[in-house]
Parts: sequence; structure tokens; C-alpha cells
Amino acid sequence: MSTSFIPIRRSAVVVSALLAVIGLTLAGCTSPPSATDRAPASTAGDGHGFVAGAAEMPEPQLRLITLGETGLQAFDPATGDSVALLDEAQGALSSDGRYAVVTEPDGRATVVDTGTWTVPHGDHSHYYLAEPRSLGRLDDRADAGPARLASSTTLTAVSLPGAGDSSAGEGLGIVLDGEALADGRLEERARIPLAAGGALLPLEDLLVGPAPDSENVEAGALASYSADGIRLDVEADCAAPAGAELTRVGAAFSCADGAVLATAETGGGSIRFERIPYPDDIADGDRAMSFAGRPGRPDVAAVAGGRGAWLLDTRDRRWTLLPSPAPLLRATAVGDADGTVVGVDVEGRIVVLDAQSAGDGAAPARSEPVLAAEIVDGQVPAELVFEVDADRAYVNAPSAGTVLEIDYRDRARIARTLDIPGGAAALAEVG
Repeated sequence: MSTSFIPIRRSAVVVSALLAVIGLTLAGCTSPPSATDRAPASTAGDGHGFVAGAAEMPEPQLRLITLGETGLQAFDPATGDSVALLDEAQGALSSDGRYAVVTEPDGRATVVDTGTWTVPHGDHSHYYLAEPRSLGRLDDRADAGPARLASSTTLTAVSLPGAGDSSAGEGLGIVLDGEALADGRLEERARIPLAAGGALLPLEDLLVGPAPDSENVEAGALASYSADGIRLDVEADCAAPAGAELTRVGAAFSCADGAVLATAETGGGSIRFERIPYPDDIADGDRAMSFAGRPGRPDVAAVAGGRGAWLLDTRDRRWTLLPSPAPLLRATAVGDADGTVVGVDVEGRIVVLDAQSAGDGAAPARSEPVLAAEIVDGQVPAELVFEVDADRAYVNAPSAGTVLEIDYRDRARIARTLDIPGGAAALAEVG
């Protein structure tokens, strides 16, 4: 699969509105493929993710963050213990692997430090545990839609799909300072208008996102910005931008003809764009509309219409189509050497695909239709998500209030059904 460098478009546009202050931090080392890496972690203290009041632990402190009738809580799958994070919280949930944001039905968003994170550091990782705490609320978000968090080593971006100029169909990205958030302070560095529904993704001290273009929305442009919201002179064309996700390599954006990968140049002073075209011409209905993958890994996956799943390896700049016996509704990449993807199909079965088996023509592993009750009109609710770590996958069943723990290396075996106090209308994994 060949890739192509994208002709750079130059712009001198400056994004206005540097407003006052909200913040966050997450760690800055890279880990080897075998490391158990969950999310970006905080860079403070000794530079290995330590912050005052945290305890370094001998192993990852994984928690399932759930939103249910009793509010937001952290559930420890190893012990079955729960810790309340926000009482009576409702709405939508997003997490970057340490921090979480809850978007209430009235549009207000509250940021929470879950108190558990991992910092990859060369050939090993550091694991930390601290007291969870609420960090504050973003109040000016009426009808903005569910917030989304994404973090680099120094910045966090909160993407609000409908918080910008509604007459122009714009969203909004709020840039949060990392060091301040690790210290428990919300400090805002900039606000950046986005194409409606677009995601602002940080790469070191820079950010990338789909710029609004009211005159030619389909043509689109991926623009780069400084941490203070200044639009830089490096852009890339991305027709009909859709899903976007951070990987270990960079920020991947789905476009009509494939993907655009944005990476930070050595030293973090500029952004480089590369195009990764699909291997063949595909129907519009088969393109990747959203990406999902295990944090800190190079792979992301997407549903490929009715054909199965797309696996995008951002390290090798390569797409692989993994056929599925039945169309998929969700697909998440594990990011392992086998190219494993975990998902759910239209029959409600957990499906485990991998590039090796697909190449050999072997049938993928499938469970019983354990999520059939969640399917309505051929779709699963937006709140149903897969979270994947080095050993297990977790998926919530919102109607039942439970979480399924899946051993994806053992023929999609359902290892446990976890009864979460208050239910699991929304799910994220941290630690």
C-alpha cells in the first residue's frame, strides 16, 4: 500500500478568541509494543507522570468508568469495588484514559480526574494511583452536543460538535493546558472553530482539526494550530471528513478517499500530513466513518459497510479489509502483532477478526448473540462502546446495565458479566 505526501495549502488566517483558562496534562514517553499502555498520563513532578499525592504502583490500576442511575463511578474489575466520582450525573461520557468529561443533558460539561494512569517510559511503564477529584465545569455549552476528550503530553482538547457558530454549522474545540489540569486547575488556552462534528486532536504542543468552511463543506481542510489557537500555514485537503482518532504515530482522519495521517515533526515545531488511500475504489457506504482502537497503539479500526472491518495501521500506512460473516456495527482495534479487531455484528454477536486469519481464509471467532437485546432497527445505541486493553475487551449493555468482559484471545469467550451498581449507560476504561 503506497502513501502520498499531501500538497500543502498555505493560509495566514489567525483564529481569534484566546480566552481564559482550563487545563490538563498527560504523559510523554513512548512504550514498546508489549507494554500495557492505556492512555496518556500526566507529565508533572519527576517527568515520568508523577504528581504530588500520587502513589506509584507495581502494575496498571485499570478501572471501568461508568455512568448510570447513581452517577459517575469507577469500578475495579479485579476487586468488584466501586468509588463514586460524581453524584446524580447523567448524559454522555468521554475519556482520554485518565480524565473524563460528563456532558449533562442541559449541555454543561464536568471534567473529572479519575486518579489512575499509566506512563510508558522506554522499555517499561510507570503506574500511578491518586484520589479521584472533580476538576470543574464548562458552563457555556448549551446544545453543544456530547464533549470529546483527546490529549497529548502537554495539551488536552475538548471537542464540542455543535458549540460554534450554529448559523455556519460549526463546532468548537477548547484547548486545555496540561500542567494546570494535572495540578487540579482548569485553565483554558484557546478556542478553535471546527467543522460541525469534527474533532480537535493534539500532537505534542500543536493541534489538528477539520476547519469550518461554509462555502465548500465537502472539500474540507485539515488545519494545524498552535497551543494558543493560532492557525498555522500547513493544511491538507480532506473531502467529507468523518471519524478521527489519535494513535501512537499521529492523528488519523477519515476522508472520502482514505485517511490523512497528521504527525508532529521532530521537535514538535510543525505538522506533516500524509495521505493513505484505500487499496481499491470503494463504495461510499463502505468507507470508514469512525475509528476506534486501544490507546497508545498504532492501529485503529472502523466498520467497512456490510463487508466487515477496516484495519488501519498508521505505522505501516496500510489499510486491511477483514471480512465478517455478518455486517458489523462496532469495530475496535487491539493494536497487537496479529492485527486483531473486536466488534459486534448485526446479530448481536461478539466477533473477533484478525489479519492473519483473514489472510488464511479462516472463519473468525463469534460468540452467542449476547448483545441482541441492544439492537434496535439494525443499530446499537451510541452509548454502547468497546474498550480494549492488553488482555480483555469490555462492552456495556445499556439496557441491562451490565458490562461484558471478553477474552478476545479465547474465541470471543465471555469471561464475566459484571453487574455495575447503578448500571452502565455509558462506559470508558482508564488506568
